[in-house]
Amino acid sequence: MDTKRNVFLWMLYDFANSLVSIVFFLYFAQWIVIDSGIPDIYFNLTFTISALLLLFTVPLTGVLLDKFLRRITGLRYTTLFTVFFYGLCALFAISNHAVGALVFFTLGLYSYLLSFTFYTPLLNDISKPEKRGRISGLGITANYLGQIAGLLIALPLATGSLNFFGSSPRAETLLPSVLAFFILSLPMLILFKEPKRPKEKLLIKLRLKEILIETKLLFSYSSITFFLLAFFLFNDAILTAANNFPIFLEQVWGVSDTVKTYLLLGILITSAIGGTLSGFISDRFGHKRTLMFILCGWVIILPLVGFITNFVLFVFATILMGLWFGSNWAVSRSVMSHIAPKGKHNLAFAYYGLAERASSLIGPIVWGLIVSNLVSIGSDRYRIAVLAITGFIILGLIALSRIKDDRKSSTTK
Repeated sequence: MDTKRNVFLWMLYDFANSLVSIVFFLYFAQWIVIDSGIPDIYFNLTFTISALLLLFTVPLTGVLLDKFLRRITGLRYTTLFTVFFYGLCALFAISNHAVGALVFFTLGLYSYLLSFTFYTPLLNDISKPEKRGRISGLGITANYLGQIAGLLIALPLATGSLNFFGSSPRAETLLPSVLAFFILSLPMLILFKEPKRPKEKLLIKLRLKEILIETKLLFSYSSITFFLLAFFLFNDAILTAANNFPIFLEQVWGVSDTVKTYLLLGILITSAIGGTLSGFISDRFGHKRTLMFILCGWVIILPLVGFITNFVLFVFATILMGLWFGSNWAVSRSVMSHIAPKGKHNLAFAYYGLAERASSLIGPIVWGLIVSNLVSIGSDRYRIAVLAITGFIILGLIALSRIKDDRKSSTTK
């Protein structure tokens, strides 16, 4: 399975899904809240609902498809559902039906997040253990390139230079990105070859019982429990800030979509640099210690970005923030690899992936309630929301301090 074709197809899919993700991230958020006047709380609830759906479906779905079908089968279904729901969302946006667009965005987001349950583990099928780090890095590169391509492709539509459907500029960006995602994902869905698995008898009750037993055993290791709690908390805050960042730029600074695009491009570049540098730093100084340093940095830089009143300083601080953004997930993965008990890495990373994808649960509600109920103070309500979610990072930092230090030779969990 370690073939150049499979690696290329895997990377191309990462390029494709990041392209549609960045376009919806930047333009749908602004269209639904700013152009359509939907309260922030309803937009943020889409992330909470998607997270709840993942929590209820990922453990069982992942096990069943991994045992009885193939990962590529799950990826095919979730990709088609993503295209279908995001496509309907785009059509409703073009037609200026905000409620319908919001409903199908929620379903599309859920399908998109669920697809990673099947996409990420394919790394084990396309690479030998000694090459996984290298190929994973190529996937991250493809992801950033896809985001950059998505921003550049959508920019003429967002500025009104191109208009295909006679709708508002931000709504115009959505459907082309969905079509691009679908076309670019087809090679992976059609041509990718995964080894066939021997069929087993489907016993759902037995599988559920196995999941519960293995999960209980996994969480008996205190380091796993505290790390997943910490990861859930600080990731919730960071994702909430990221998902609302385009709205923050518009409501607080009132900058054009062109400026937003170039600012995001700068953040993507520093994120790539941060992800690379943090790997070397964590190997040198310890993974837990490095992650704690990163979280301490977030406690400082997030309120700083929220309360700066000079736009030039804001741009500098935001692009600098990209270093933390990129290093956050790179070091989190390495911490999990060190604390996962022997023989349970797959299950540990399954719950890590679930926490990563489903952690937009509480933060969006807090953010949405603040900005929706403090309208009387104007744009300052968004600055207060930034400060509020910083508290989740502090709680995550406290939980992280309880896990095993990977620099110690002790094997106790």
